[in-house]
Amino acid sequence: MIPDITYLILNYNPLGDGIAQDVLGATIDSFYARKSKKIACEVFLLDQGTNAAHRQWLIGKQNEYNFSTLLLDGNIGISGAINRVARLSRSPVVALITSDVIVTTGMDEDLFEKIQIPEVYQATPFTDKSDVDYQVWHPKEEFGSDNLDLEPLKKKGKSFFGKLFTSECATYLRCIGCELNVMFWRRSVFDKIGYFDERWKACYENNDFSLRCFLAGGCTAISRDSFVWHHHKMTEKSKARDQVYRHQDWQQRITDDWNRKWCQVNKEIDIYKLLRGKTINDFGELYEKYKKNIYLGYDQISCSW
Repeated sequence: MIPDITYLILNYNPLGDGIAQDVLGATIDSFYARKSKKIACEVFLLDQGTNAAHRQWLIGKQNEYNFSTLLLDGNIGISGAINRVARLSRSPVVALITSDVIVTTGMDEDLFEKIQIPEVYQATPFTDKSDVDYQVWHPKEEFGSDNLDLEPLKKKGKSFFGKLFTSECATYLRCIGCELNVMFWRRSVFDKIGYFDERWKACYENNDFSLRCFLAGGCTAISRDSFVWHHHKMTEKSKARDQVYRHQDWQQRITDDWNRKWCQVNKEIDIYKLLRGKTINDFGELYEKYKKNIYLGYDQISCSW
């Protein structure tokens, strides 16, 4: 039987950091405790060449929950990992769960429903921590709690976002860019626009894919009906990002790659600004300038920095 969702739990802990391992453990435990019994799924945990002790711990979690483990010898990045699982998936929906989140009950059913909406190419829950102000909401419940009361979020939205909500869908915000902590995609989106750009292993990858979704006629939906807790900036705290990009000037290099592909796109559009009722049809010049970037095939020459 083909499952409804193929999940990727993504892990990279090159130094076997104990705090990062504990956070991943909480991620896995909450996922299995709170996922819906109504949605059939297959689960892959992809580990990217971490040390022997941490890998042995992962195998213990695999034995506990019976997920499938993909153990790689090296790091292929967030983009490469998503691409690999999306490629092998048979499911109509593909979902990413990063290694530093705690999901809440009902999130999977909500996002599975949201991603069926034709304009929604990506769907993500609201979060308590974000680099984007309009994604942030602080619940009254303690960090990690389940069964949150989301009504204050919905009521606050009417004043917090003011008139912006008059043209927003009641159950989700329409935007381009957003945080990549939990994300659901229809499998057909990968058929339409291709795969993540593997040049960006841990930065820019979500912005690139989100822009391409928008250019192809879709949007990213930030649901106001579900929530995820996020241990913020764990890749920085565990030094994982520095291990991904070993070259001393990696930040400049990936920025240069971005500027070559999306030259001055920030002057054309603010990808972190809510779309309200707008679509790509309202940005004709943007489409003409960048339409060549929409599709990217699975086979790519990835960077080895």
